Amino acid sequence: MIDEEVAKHLDLCLMEVVESFKLFDSTDERRKKLNIVRSLEHIGEQWVRELASDQRLTHRLSDKTGLCRLLVQGSTALGISSRSGDIDAVLLVPNFVDRDDFFSSFPSWLRKSGDISELAAVPDTFVPLIRIKVSGIQVDLVISRLATSYIPRRLDFEQTPGDLYRNMDAISVRSLSGLHLAYELKKMMLGHAHFLPMLRVIRTWVRARAIGSYVYGFPPSIAWTIMVVYICRRLGDNSQISTFCVCRRSSVCRTSEPAAERNSGKELLAPSSHGLSCLVYTFFAQFASWPWPHPVQIASIKVASDLNIFSWDPQRNAQDGRDLMPILTPVFPNKNAAFTVRQATRKIVTDELIRARDIVSDVLRGSGTWEKLFERYDLRDHHRHFLLLTLQTTSKEELVVVGGLVDSRLRDLAQALEDEQHIRSARIAPTQESPENSQSNASCKQLRRQWLIGMDIEPAPRLPDGTRSRRNVDITGCLSTFYQILRERDAFTDFGEKLTHIYLNRSQAMQLIL
Repeated sequence: MIDEEVAKHLDLCLMEVVESFKLFDSTDERRKKLNIVRSLEHIGEQWVRELASDQRLTHRLSDKTGLCRLLVQGSTALGISSRSGDIDAVLLVPNFVDRDDFFSSFPSWLRKSGDISELAAVPDTFVPLIRIKVSGIQVDLVISRLATSYIPRRLDFEQTPGDLYRNMDAISVRSLSGLHLAYELKKMMLGHAHFLPMLRVIRTWVRARAIGSYVYGFPPSIAWTIMVVYICRRLGDNSQISTFCVCRRSSVCRTSEPAAERNSGKELLAPSSHGLSCLVYTFFAQFASWPWPHPVQIASIKVASDLNIFSWDPQRNAQDGRDLMPILTPVFPNKNAAFTVRQATRKIVTDELIRARDIVSDVLRGSGTWEKLFERYDLRDHHRHFLLLTLQTTSKEELVVVGGLVDSRLRDLAQALEDEQHIRSARIAPTQESPENSQSNASCKQLRRQWLIGMDIEPAPRLPDGTRSRRNVDITGCLSTFYQILRERDAFTDFGEKLTHIYLNRSQAMQLIL
């Protein structure tokens, strides 16, 4: 057992290191983001009022109900937004507003604002959105069309899914469930003193070790948040320990409370000893040995068959049964937040959890430092072979839309590379523009994005004299498949011309800025 004064000192040192990275918004920065949301909501109200007038529905509007509401979700809603982070917001609109209106007429209203410097509509995604930049901050706007002709002042998330989402389309349900998720997580963690500090620790570590991008095959921020909630509640007090489970895929919990986690036989710290440092150690120790693909579950699975929208269920959905790292959201429709994880990225995450567990163990024993936990990962230090992809466009909007498509499908290229016989893993990192390249591209009116992919290639067997022969790996087929995937999703872009690829060795890769 760690002495209480020592534990307090460790916690203080840990938070000093975390704060030194300056990753999270200050009070003023949070206020700026909320002001942006209010200004966008005002634009939305004007837009909805015009639509109501065009349809002669102004009689349905009253001062007691809202024209629309713009609510934040994700990190901003949890109070832990990062300085470089986007604002994820949901525009709630009444049933007389059509989704097509959102992409046809709403952008013109947004463009009237002098604070908006970039705007790109992205309608053909799982959750369609409008991406804008307001006062230098990126905002992702999604729309949720309620089944009523008005917007209630307060959303009742305590309703059953059947009542909350009745007569709503699937896309609107997915959008609204993001708000529901933030509400549920805040309710679960209400009064837990260590939740936000621990979440800051884990997110700082995730960022430093480059394992937080879901588009590249890693668990996203919400998945790490669910894992933090799991640990905080599991060790929060004795009455809550039994509310968690490691559920087998064949018996996903559907009762009002998840089944209790079976005793693993490993000794747990007594609840009275749960300082921040001990919770952080428990987090890494728990998940370093987690029996994947058993799901991490912090609430029961919700079912609403009459909505024809389904929660995660490996018995019903074969794809759910193939998930490698299920981390389930606690609200309907319950989904695997880490559905993009591949075999290679799951191993990377597990290795990082083991590394972190060992480092924190050393810190608790007095032989390690917190700084080592947050050492920045650079894939160039761990790979010898690289593929550099460069996208060039002539407009910011095209860069946002086409760049977003390429970004979202790079994991397909990584999977294809990993399916090759001698490539053990492929890890993706976006690059940053150097000032010189940025000025050069501006002069020729070219905009660009680049991605570096590090390939871990299995060495050739040793020859009788102890040397190794050169191993040739042909990735032409992988690239052809990747380009075909892009063309299937965007037939109007000439990817052969706009997206180029070259091989780099380590010394060449070191010239890039990551």
